[in-house]
Amino acid sequence: MKRRNHLRIVGQLLGISVLGGAAARIFSPPSEDAEFVAQGRRFAWQIIPGKCRHCGICETACVRKPSAVKALNDPKKCSNCVVCYGHITDTHIDSNKIDSEGDRVCPVNAVTRINFSGGADGMFLYAQDPKRCIGCGKCVKRCNHHGTESMFLAIRPDLCLGCNECAIALACPHDAIERIPRETVDDYLGDYWFDSTYMTGEGA
Repeated sequence: MKRRNHLRIVGQLLGISVLGGAAARIFSPPSEDAEFVAQGRRFAWQIIPGKCRHCGICETACVRKPSAVKALNDPKKCSNCVVCYGHITDTHIDSNKIDSEGDRVCPVNAVTRINFSGGADGMFLYAQDPKRCIGCGKCVKRCNHHGTESMFLAIRPDLCLGCNECAIALACPHDAIERIPRETVDDYLGDYWFDSTYMTGEGA
């Protein structure tokens, strides 16, 4: 059973890595937690990773509640650490106590931790549960300041209302939100599989 689960997880990650194309990202059917999908939009809003400072504006400024902005973790950049900066505040905690006693970085416990191989001191997969994530960016901030910068924020196209004037863009102090044509080949700066626990994206 362990081998079967191992192969299943590997298969999920491989599936993510090959998923691509603007049409697949933008025009895919909405996930279960998507309440609104605008039709015929000719533009979209995206976060520029190089400018984002994970200040928390995305959580509070978005007209959607919870925000259309969600945190993601790129498994190609993630080091699969036993103790993840974006997951646990106490990085010196014993590995076998993390799940039961570790203080979570995320205020809504949206960051998931799954053993990939090697047991308690082995390799772990980290991802954000989109149904819990509120877009506060706390996990992303710690990962970018102390970790491998694998976590980032993205505006989900299947949740975004497509406002002519994005409230987050107007409030962002770092000018990290931009409006782009939906036809752009390099939109959203990466590939996302929104219906899965695991998601990936390429930083700019």
